[in-house]
Amino acid sequence: MSFNSVVDKNGAIIIATGDRLTIEVVGEFAQILTESLGAAKEVYLEFAPELEIDITGVQLICAACKTASREGSVFSFRGLLPSALVGMVERSGIQRNAPCKHNNNSTCIWFGGTE
Repeated sequence: MSFNSVVDKNGAIIIATGDRLTIEVVGEFAQILTESLGAAKEVYLEFAPELEIDITGVQLICAACKTASREGSVFSFRGLLPSALVGMVERSGIQRNAPCKHNNNSTCIWFGGTE
């Protein structure tokens, strides 16, 4: 699997996730997240509509969010959150609708705070 990333006209990095964020690709996904967060002040994920995701993909998203917060960077998404991610959040019980210290005390955008 290969993740695609581009730099937009404002210098933000956009990572296209492809159709899988699972244990089989966790190493490559972690590497591109680390490199992107080190290279830009804004990093966005664009999810494939039919994304397959497991808990390792969810953990990396959370870790990247914490890293971006610590560095004063933006880590977010463009487009819609895929139903597989929303479903994983609900099934795993990690849904969060309370302020997150890693998101400037805003509601978590990844795990339940998009409304």
